Parts: sequence; structure tokens; C-alpha cells
Amino acid sequence: MSSFSPINFKFGMFISLFIYLYILLRSSVRSSIFKSYIYGISIFTFGVSWIFNSIYYYGGQHLLFSTLMTVIFILLMSIFFIPIGFFINKKKVIPNIYYPAIAASIWVCMEFLRSTLFGGFPWLLAGTSQVGTFLNYLYPLLGVYFVSFMIVLIIMMILIIFLSDTKKYILTIYSFILIFIFSVTIIIPSFLTDSKEPLRMTIIQPNIHLGIKFDDKQLATIKDKYIQAMDNNIHELVILPETAIPKIYQFDKSFYEAFKQDYNVNLITGIFNFNREDNKIYNSLLMLNNDNENFYNKRHLVPFGEYTPLKNVFSFLAEIIDIPMSNISHGQLNQNKLIYKNVLIHPLICYEIAYPSLIETSNDYGIIINLSNDAWFGDSFAPYQHLQIAQTRALESGRPVIRVANTGISAVVDKNGVIISKIGLNEEGYINTNIYPSRGITPYMYFGDYPLLMLIFTIILLYLNYYRKYG
Repeated sequence: MSSFSPINFKFGMFISLFIYLYILLRSSVRSSIFKSYIYGISIFTFGVSWIFNSIYYYGGQHLLFSTLMTVIFILLMSIFFIPIGFFINKKKVIPNIYYPAIAASIWVCMEFLRSTLFGGFPWLLAGTSQVGTFLNYLYPLLGVYFVSFMIVLIIMMILIIFLSDTKKYILTIYSFILIFIFSVTIIIPSFLTDSKEPLRMTIIQPNIHLGIKFDDKQLATIKDKYIQAMDNNIHELVILPETAIPKIYQFDKSFYEAFKQDYNVNLITGIFNFNREDNKIYNSLLMLNNDNENFYNKRHLVPFGEYTPLKNVFSFLAEIIDIPMSNISHGQLNQNKLIYKNVLIHPLICYEIAYPSLIETSNDYGIIINLSNDAWFGDSFAPYQHLQIAQTRALESGRPVIRVANTGISAVVDKNGVIISKIGLNEEGYINTNIYPSRGITPYMYFGDYPLLMLIFTIILLYLNYYRKYG
């Protein structure tokens, strides 16, 4: 856990996995499975117990119920560690020299499944922890899962060398493999270029507590927050956070139009968007550019927070939790592009930043805009982890990320994943910034996770074939 934000002790990931994998290699199959489950529980207990904040403080639930729901979630997520213990133990049926590739493949396979099944939870991926390290240049090549693969591969190589009787031979083989991998990845050229013309924009973080945000009596106070922010030296494009005004846009259009005209700015903001044609409400991003009104409807919603999965089964649970505005509809996968001054805007709302497949890069100059409201998670690790995930998206896509959050952390992240400026958690403020959009398609954005998945699939097939013959 120490490797993730806000602690950011990067080497802690290597220490933790080294100890964990060493223990598995000294354990029986049953013991290894049990220890893997305990390891998963410890990771998620310290890493994502912030979901308790959403249920208890903002779902209005009893302490016991909120605790129970949090524990159930942690126990379910930890199940994905069990197969790691099944395949990595002292009863392994495979020569030592091939073991690192098997271990890395099983690890990434579990991360990928956890990130995709039932909507997915791509949080606390091993690769996410290494933003800002020597592994940075691997993100645009094969993505965050490949970074996870390399972390486990390196650690297992060290362990096998340490435990092997033929250390010199294995050290030579592994050294050659790692030198080859890193040499190939280093010499791959960058196809990214930056625009010579910057976009001048202002990010506003109002720091509105949820106890106020969804109180109808506080609507005027919330609007005054944004109006007062405009008394500063504001740039021509103003960006507000997710659901900046907690009222359906179509019932309050005059505020946005007056805001835009009175201050002579273009506006990007989060809204609740009501579509009369299908009678649905969306969590959306609105861009008011000149006389144009463009929408992006959130595609990947948060289960129980924004919609109820399998309503026939879980409707009772949604009624119990009762989080405000939890009857949101999914946006279509293919939506109209958002263009501002010939720059392609890649919109992602809140949790969507965790899914690189939602970014459809092209050879146009572009930036990623991520609107969020992490007030749901209180003063916890979640906003820091969310920002760290945004950094990985910048690296993978080769696009700057503009992250605008209600209570923080709002930040400007360049295409190299470096935080240029930010507003701290639970602070009110604004950032004036000049962003240089990037163009070009990184190998990862072109191929996605397919090359790595094919590699993992091949490795596991070879392992199963070996197991069938000699197991």
C-alpha cells in the first residue's frame, strides 16, 4: 500500500511482493491459497476501505450496515488473489527458469479480470504504483498491465536466482532477457508532438461539501461560489467539476448562459442532463463553446452509486443505500466528438479515468478532461489514488490530463504523467494554465491490451501443456 499515493514509497511494491512471493514459494498449495487471500484482504483493507465513507456518511446508513458492506466488498475483491496462491507454491510443476513468466502472467490475468468482471474495479493495480519511476516509458508502449507484468517478472527472477542451485547460469539467462526487453522498449521512438499554440484555461475547485451540495436550499450559495471565483484573472476557457450545479441542466439553462456571457468565457462543466426523447437522466459533461451546446454522457457508471446492476436482484440494496441521484442512465459508447479550437477533447467523468479503453485517441491534437467529485470519499486515500490513476492515463495516451474535482484533488498533468500544478484536497481555489495539446498515437493506444493478453495466453497454454505431460 505504501507504493500508492499519497505515501508514494515506490520501492515498497517490490519489497511487499518479494516477501509475499517468497512466502508462497515456501508454502504448500493449501497454505499458499490461504496466505494469498489474507494478503489480498490486507491490501484492500488499507487501500479501499474509503468506500465506507460513501455508505456511512453519504448513504445515511447505520454504522454496522456500512461496516458490513465494506467488509463484504473487501472479501470479494480479495478472492482474485486466490488463483495466485494456487499456481505459485512449493508444489509447482514447472522448471524454475520459466517460473517468473508464469507468475507474472497469473498476476496480470487476475488484475485484468478484477478490472473487467461485473463492471470492474481497476484500483490498486501494481503497475499504477510506479508512475514517476524508471518504468515510466513502458506505459505508452503496452500500458499499466505490462508494468505490473514487469514488476512481478523482475521480483520472481530475483527470487529464483536466490533460491536456485545454479545461480550463475540462471542469472546470465535472466540478465539477457531483461536487457533485451528494456533495450527493445527504449529504442522504440516517440510519435508524439505538441501543439505550438496553447489552450488557455482556468480550473475552478469550489470545495463544496456533499452535505451542502445536494441541499436544494443551498443552490444559491453554490452558484455564488462559482461567480465569486470569476472575480480573479480568469482565462478564456473555464472548467468546472462533475455535476457542478446539482440541478438538471435543462431546468437551469439560464444560469449557464448568463455565466458564459457575463464573463465572456467558454465553459466546460459537469451537469445532470435530461434527455426528453428517451426520458433519461445522464451524468454529463457540457461544453458551451461560442453558440454551440455539446454534451458527453458518462458511459461507465459506478454500481449502486449511479445505477443499480441487476435491478431484479439488487433493487432492495439500492433502496437501503439511497445515495443521491443514483438513477443515472448509461451514455452510448459512440458519441459525438468534442472539439475546442481544433483540439479534440477526450472527456472522462470521475471513475471513467480508470478505464483506458474509453479514450479514443486519433492523430489530432488532443487533451483529456476528467471531471470528478471525490467528496464522496471524504478525507481518505481515494482522491490521491484517483489522481495517480489519471497520471497513468496521461502516460499511456501521450495526452495532457486536466483533472477538475469538487473538493480535490484538481490538477494539471502533462503527457509524461508529471503534475504541473494542483489544488490540494479540501481546498478552494483555481488554476490558470496554458496547456499544449499533443498529437500522435502511442503503441498502447493503437494496440490496447491485446499484445500483452496474447503473450499471457500463450505462456499459460504452454504451462498447461507442460502440466498435462509432467504434472
